[in-house]
Amino acid sequence: MPMEKSRYPKEWPEIARRIKANAGWKCQKCGKQCRKPGEKLDTHQRTLTVHHIDHRPENCAPENLIALCAPCHLREDARHHAETRKSKEKRPR
Repeated sequence: MPMEKSRYPKEWPEIARRIKANAGWKCQKCGKQCRKPGEKLDTHQRTLTVHHIDHRPENCAPENLIALCAPCHLREDARHHAETRKSKEKRPR
């Protein structure tokens, strides 16, 4: 699902970078090392993202944020995205 940038605080890039740095640029789910800023894109390094545990981008409390590689983030969000899609489909137009 695309990121709704209007729901994130203006300091989101700094918040996300801090969460990733605190995790040592490793996924906190699978433990794989991820690419650090400035490292080349290649086939063996994953991209690190920041996941909102409660799925609310406005809630940037440190305890609500976790560093996840892109595959783990997609798996973590799969159920939430499916539920969101279903609720949108049920709404009258």
